[in-house]
Amino acid sequence: MSTSPDRGWAWLVLLGSVGEHIVMGYLAYASGMIHIALLENFNADVLTTTCISALFLALMTGSGPIASTIINRYSCRVAMILGSLMLSTGLVLTGFAEDIKWTFLTFGILAGIGFGLCYNTGLIVIAFNFEKKRNMACGIAISGGGIGPFILTPVFHLIYEKYNYSGYFVLLGGLALQNCVFGAIFRPSKTELAMKTANSNRKERFCDSVSSYMEIVRSGSMLCVCLGFFLANISIYLLYIHYPEYCLHTKSTKMEVSIFLSIAGISGCFTRLLFGMANNSHNIDELLMLFGVFSLLGLGTIIFPLFSSFTTAKVMFACLLGGYSGCCWAVVNSIVIDILGHERLAHGVGYLMVYCGVGTFIGPPLAGFIINYGGTYGDSFIVAGILLIMGGFSCLCCTMCHRAVDTKADIDDFEFTVAADENKQTILASNKTEENDSFFIEEIKNLNIDIRFIKKQ
Repeated sequence: MSTSPDRGWAWLVLLGSVGEHIVMGYLAYASGMIHIALLENFNADVLTTTCISALFLALMTGSGPIASTIINRYSCRVAMILGSLMLSTGLVLTGFAEDIKWTFLTFGILAGIGFGLCYNTGLIVIAFNFEKKRNMACGIAISGGGIGPFILTPVFHLIYEKYNYSGYFVLLGGLALQNCVFGAIFRPSKTELAMKTANSNRKERFCDSVSSYMEIVRSGSMLCVCLGFFLANISIYLLYIHYPEYCLHTKSTKMEVSIFLSIAGISGCFTRLLFGMANNSHNIDELLMLFGVFSLLGLGTIIFPLFSSFTTAKVMFACLLGGYSGCCWAVVNSIVIDILGHERLAHGVGYLMVYCGVGTFIGPPLAGFIINYGGTYGDSFIVAGILLIMGGFSCLCCTMCHRAVDTKADIDDFEFTVAADENKQTILASNKTEENDSFFIEEIKNLNIDIRFIKKQ
């Protein structure tokens, strides 16, 4: 039984997405604590350990194409449950690894891919279940990413102190397994089933998927957005990985660091919700909002090293980092749909996530490289701030490009005639403002029905 957008079971799907983001939020935004656990257990150098953490986080977004392929082939439910099993297995195996080299496979790759399947599916499923309230629903969902660090960081710090390294990762694996429960809620929506029907009608195979990605690559607007997210993710995950260690180097205790991350989490919970609600208005330009968010976070990051020895400054930066770093995910679905259309949502999000994954993989080792070769944590934060501002300007440049959807003739200015066999029907597209118009037209084309556009007089 399918669900209808914006009502009924769609809200239970949203609840499941919130739960998934609570789990993923801790693993992503409290990853600095996991990084410290790896450092203390294996006594490896900062750069090597950072590469493992960076690989894990990079696959969170970099496995977007894998997630989109599974979703297009099967469903969001299958993708979420499969990702949960892979993530849980990888974390448990990491707890028993005796050599840091094995953690590249267990934590970096196996758990990383599972993490990516869960994270990407939790975002895409919202777009399949909401249309008019999509940005608001995304804001509610990703607010769970703030609740996770707020609640779970102090809890898992105590778990680490009591059960040490192995127990810590085994219990993390148990936490990740909860995503199987959330995935079971993801009943296919009418939009998701329509997408699968369209793919079936086109008899989509590997070469067709490649063709879809090539069309996405040729979009100038999409390239600007991808570049902006690439630069931003270099910075954001550099900050999350090294912020706890930076605080320890400036004479904070581990418990204080866990409290700072909790503050970042609760700050993110409120700002993501408000950001999503604000962008639900048709009068708001999502890309302009992204420019403001990335730029403000970048300026704060550049200033922070000047006051990093003060506890008040650490708390304020935690609020800034948690509040602004995750807002971008509230509008990803809407931006992709606006540029590429509804029918290429999964492929578009997957393509964008590749850029995010590459940026995430570069960021943490970049800080490790700076520190190992004579720099300081403050130097790496200044670099991160500059890259964030550059990412904001890249998103701003997108508004100057002709969006793929906008280059088509405005449907409001046309009436179109649909003819099939002996039946003929005329539909006036007056006052059409729904975002799925292009998807509707594409579906008619897939059924080999002729469409004739006539300019209104």
